[in-house]
Amino acid sequence: MTIFDYLGDILVKKKGNLPLEEYVPFLINRWLAFSSYEAANAINQTVNSLGNIDKNIHYKLLIAAFPKFNRMPMINYIKKIKVEKTEKDNKVELLASNMELSQREIKQLLELKEQVT
Repeated sequence: MTIFDYLGDILVKKKGNLPLEEYVPFLINRWLAFSSYEAANAINQTVNSLGNIDKNIHYKLLIAAFPKFNRMPMINYIKKIKVEKTEKDNKVELLASNMELSQREIKQLLELKEQVT
């Protein structure tokens, strides 16, 4: 079972008969919250307000709380944008590892050096 099998059952099939060995409530909440603003509010007002509940209760609650769709809605997952490292970033990383300081401290020292000179 994958997370998409559970999401499909919660949103489309509404059977509620899938095995819950691999069911992770946090991930289900997260993916459902990405589907729409209303879904995020519904999860916050129902599931998150109850705290840590049993997987079976969580699963049945979501099946009852969400309307039935004809097909799986498009869920746009927000990805972290990968930033290319510059030559300066590589130097800072090298200095941090050699001097056993954090990269933030190295950047502060380099800025201080630029201000002094």
